[in-house]
Amino acid sequence: MMKFDVVIIGGGLAGVTAATALQESGRRCVMVAEGLSLHDAPRNAFRAAGGTLLAGDRVCGGIISDGKLLSVSTEKLGDVSLEAPFFILATGKYFSRGIVADMDSVREPLFGLDVDYIQDRSRWFSPSFSDPQPFMEFGVKAEDGCALIGGRKIVNLFPAGEVLAGISILAPDAVDIIKRSALDAAALITG
Repeated sequence: MMKFDVVIIGGGLAGVTAATALQESGRRCVMVAEGLSLHDAPRNAFRAAGGTLLAGDRVCGGIISDGKLLSVSTEKLGDVSLEAPFFILATGKYFSRGIVADMDSVREPLFGLDVDYIQDRSRWFSPSFSDPQPFMEFGVKAEDGCALIGGRKIVNLFPAGEVLAGISILAPDAVDIIKRSALDAAALITG
């Protein structure tokens, strides 16, 4: 097992923003970042601040007990788990597999978190390409910043960025909204 103050799952804009803010606040952080990112320069700032980056790795599961996420496992670390008192989920939406859709439902694949989406698939999209597309705002539900499973809070798991319900990369101010959600998640940890 490897212990940190915070584990950040996802290395896109939200993950890098939260991880850097937390590392600069004195928290010992690890960021698990599966793929290449346009945000490699900020990742360098995170590493320069002393953060641990597991680039090219992917969280594949976790242990949740009594309303808390205790640890996560990754593909490359095998039996070595990452433990922390706090976790940030910044896995993005569909293209990064933070949210997965099939013919009947939309789900969060890592922990089975509650997802806000329209049940009637025929209303997931607008026929006009230039209209806002409802499916782009589907995402993980949160209450007081905490992710939910079965309507119950996971008190130390904070979703940020596009994985959150109501956040669409197509919004004119999407970058600012994503960064703000990441800083809000970090603030829940730093107080």
